[in-house]
Amino acid sequence: MPILRRKDQQKAKNLNLRFVIDCTEPKEDKVLNLDEFVSYLQSRIKVQGKTGNLGNDVTVTAEQEKVVVTSTIPFSKRYLKYLTKKYLKQETLREYLYVHSHDKATYQLKYFNVGQDEEEQK
Repeated sequence: MPILRRKDQQKAKNLNLRFVIDCTEPKEDKVLNLDEFVSYLQSRIKVQGKTGNLGNDVTVTAEQEKVVVTSTIPFSKRYLKYLTKKYLKQETLREYLYVHSHDKATYQLKYFNVGQDEEEQK
C-alpha cells in the first residue's frame, strides 16, 4: 500500500518563486550601490537557518536597476523586505527611502515626500 503524502509537500517540490526589488530612483540618483546591495542580500539570506547557505535553491541577481531573487524553496517576501530595510538602515538611507509593495511579487524603493510636509506646516 503506497504512503500518502500531504498536498503541501508535493507542491513545495515544484515551487518557483521570483521576487523583484525595483531600485530605479535611488540608482539613477547614485544614492544606492546595487552591487553592494546584492552582495549584502547574498550574505544575509538564511536557508535552513544558516546564512550564506544559498546553494542552488536561492539566487540573487542584479538586472539593470532591479534586484531579482529567485527561489525553489519556500521564501517569504516579507523577509526580503526586512533585509532591505536593514540594509537601508546600515547605509543610513532609511531616513530618505522606504520600501513600498508595488504588487504581489515586487517591492519598490521610493523617496519620502518631504516637500509636501514643509508646505503643510506653513
